[in-house]
Amino acid sequence: MPPLKGVSGLESSRLDDRVAHWQRFRTGDFDQKWNSSKLIVREGKTAIAPLLELLGDLSADAETHWFTVRALGHFPEPNVIAAIAAQIDNTAYINRTAEQVTELSAFAIETLAAMGPVAVTVLSQLLEQPQRRLLAAKALNQVRSTGVIPAMVSVAGDDDAKVRYYAVDALGSFHSVTVTPVLLAALDDLSAPVRKAAVMALGRRQDLQAACHLSQRLQPLLWDVDLNVSCQTALALGRLGADDSLDALNQVLLSKHTPISLRTNTVSALKWYCDRPEADLTGQTTQRAFALLNGALKQFCSGSEADALQTLTAEETSQIVVAIVRVMGDLRHGAMAQNSTQCLIDSLQAGPAAVVIQVVAMALAGLGQPQAFDALLPLLNHPVDAVLMHTIAALKRLDPDQSFERVSIYLEHCPNNRANVLKLW
Repeated sequence: MPPLKGVSGLESSRLDDRVAHWQRFRTGDFDQKWNSSKLIVREGKTAIAPLLELLGDLSADAETHWFTVRALGHFPEPNVIAAIAAQIDNTAYINRTAEQVTELSAFAIETLAAMGPVAVTVLSQLLEQPQRRLLAAKALNQVRSTGVIPAMVSVAGDDDAKVRYYAVDALGSFHSVTVTPVLLAALDDLSAPVRKAAVMALGRRQDLQAACHLSQRLQPLLWDVDLNVSCQTALALGRLGADDSLDALNQVLLSKHTPISLRTNTVSALKWYCDRPEADLTGQTTQRAFALLNGALKQFCSGSEADALQTLTAEETSQIVVAIVRVMGDLRHGAMAQNSTQCLIDSLQAGPAAVVIQVVAMALAGLGQPQAFDALLPLLNHPVDAVLMHTIAALKRLDPDQSFERVSIYLEHCPNNRANVLKLW
């Protein structure tokens, strides 16, 4: 007997299953949506239209839209890419909180980025639409493929500062002759985030130092009106390591007009000069950088009336000294370790604040130079308990086997010693 015309029982069952998993995808809990999305993806391109329809449903909840974007991410079609890009910073949905808008925007960008170069063409075309240019730039910023270079160069001079930022930030990832003039021009941008993005990118381009006089181009930004740009410039100059930047960095470090965050970033910049694997005290640039660090340490420890101290509180001064001490404590290679040790020992003679002494003690312990042990012994009589505990920890680290005996001998000949020191060993 021939089969009946129409839908067979098996086909009807499959249809019912399909309707059921779509229903669970729309209204189910997280686990149901997760399992149903796998089945929907298996349907292939036939799933695209209903998924796009669901993505456009302004009343659907944020979780459903998240799963919808996730499912659509398997189909790198032009209309899909455009629809996902439209989710970035979309506030039209009535059931999304501000936090959910942020989360879905981030996930949309992540999904587009995962599509890779295939998404570049569509997103580049969206740049031509003024109302979608920012969203497209934001998405392209995440697709770190050389294919985005032409598109990002085309909007690096856009009227919208946010578009320029995403363009410059993305272009900074590529070493291309096309990119270099764009980054250099961005140093003069009216937008601080754009300038900062350019500084960050150029600070990684030591290959441009000679040809573009990069350090000279960056130095004026140490005094940028935006503090974030100034701080980033100091770090960039440190990474470039040019000798001609040292005077500018020192001026910033010691000027009475310098904010505390910029001072500490300048200290970090000087560390880059001293902490390269090949660095030792035979190099002129390294010598100068280390001398500047030591000079600043002496000045800030001395409590003098120098310009650098006129606008600082005692707490801020200690903060700068601590930053310098920590840098010196990290210079543990070759002659650097010996010279750092001596500079830190000398700093104790100025009677710095207790918080500084604690950091000096641990820095000396980390440097591991034998002369530091005897220099720390007088601190066992310091009236601040925290200093005592840090000193004991440092002495133990410097001489794990003999520290107790050496301290005992020292205390026997010290008339005003603290009786509880050995009990703490």
